[in-house]
Formats: sequence, structure tokens, C-alpha cells
Amino acid sequence: QHQQHQYIIDNNLTMAAPLSILLVLSLFITAASWSPHAQAPSKPSTPAALQGDDDASLSNRRSFLSTISRTTIPIVASSLLQFTAYPKPSSAAVALTQDAALSQWKASVTTIDNLLENWTAVSSGGGDAIRKELGTANFGTDTSPLFQIDKAFKVLRENDNVDIVEFTEQTEEFSNALARADTMAYSANFAGGSGKPTPPQVYIDKARKEVEGLQQIAKSLSASL
Repeated sequence: QHQQHQYIIDNNLTMAAPLSILLVLSLFITAASWSPHAQAPSKPSTPAALQGDDDASLSNRRSFLSTISRTTIPIVASSLLQFTAYPKPSSAAVALTQDAALSQWKASVTTIDNLLENWTAVSSGGGDAIRKELGTANFGTDTSPLFQIDKAFKVLRENDNVDIVEFTEQTEEFSNALARADTMAYSANFAGGSGKPTPPQVYIDKARKEVEGLQQIAKSLSASL
């Protein structure tokens, strides 16, 4: 998306270059066509006393044109080179390797196991504390390995030893379970209040059940790798 925005900006700048040239040419034409005699109707003769003023005006016009030539043209030329230059290629994102994807997956499995083992302590921090472990609510300096785990899945399924059909089905189940766990944890943040609200603990317990299902799917996925 950043490259698309940059491309649009570069195109707009490139289109602005001809306008700059036209503006300079217009200034030249205007200055060249200007004459002290054009300011008033022509007379049969010019008094000698005014001849010096006409010469001074002509000298000023030549000075004006000379100033434009020395200052404006270099600026426009420099701008034109900048506008018409090809955009610099942006640095491509580093591709995720098989080893890196596998390491991320193993770390994700460990995170799920630790979350369930320390559920009481983690859930005491509320729904967002659970979501942070799930990689669906990133704040602070630490990022869960479950964050963007789908990118790791795309790399891992290219492994020749993986049944791509079965692996794809299991990763979809994993992503759905992860989304459900996130939804329950998120709902716990807004539970309570006036009337007869559902206590936050109800949603936290539902989130735990989804994480337990997530753990089972993770074991199956690990066995296929």
C-alpha cells in the first residue's frame, strides 16, 4: 500500500513538471512582448526628453530577461530532473524462510501451553491480557508469536513433506478457533454494568474453552510438520 501511495505521488509530481515549463515560457513570452510603447497609444514622434526613458525601459526589460535566464531556468531544470526521475525501488520485505516460520510456530505452541498453564494469573488482567497472549491485541514492547501466524502457515504449507490439503484445513480450523477465543476475551472487557449483565468471568471461561480447543489443533498441526 505504501508503494501504491508513493506511485500516485510520483505520478502527480511528474504531471506537474510540464506545468512548470509552461509557466516559465509564459513569463518569457509576456516579458518579451512587453514594451514601454504598449502602455499607451503610439505617437507620431517621441520627444527627445522621453527618449532616455524609453532606452532605460528597454534596458530594464533586457535585464529582467537576463535575470530570469540565470535564475529561473536552472531551478526549473533541476525540478524537471527530479520530477521525471524514476522512483527509487523500495526495500522489499524480507521473505519468511521455512526455518523462521517453523520457529514462529513452535514458539506459538509454547505460548498457548503457557497461557493455559497460567490462565488464572493471566486472565486476572482482563480480556486484553488474554488477547495479548493470543497475538490479537498488541501493546507494549513484547509481541506474541501468534501475531500474523497465518503468514507462517503460508510458508510451512509449501514444505514438500506436508499434505497441503490436510494442513490447509487444519490451519483454517486453528485460525477460526483463535478468532473465537479473541472474541470471547474481547467481550469480557465490556461485560458488567447496570441491569442484569453477563459477568466478565463468563466470557473469560468461554475464552479458555476456545484456547483449549486451539491447543488440540496445534498438537495436530505440529504432528504434520
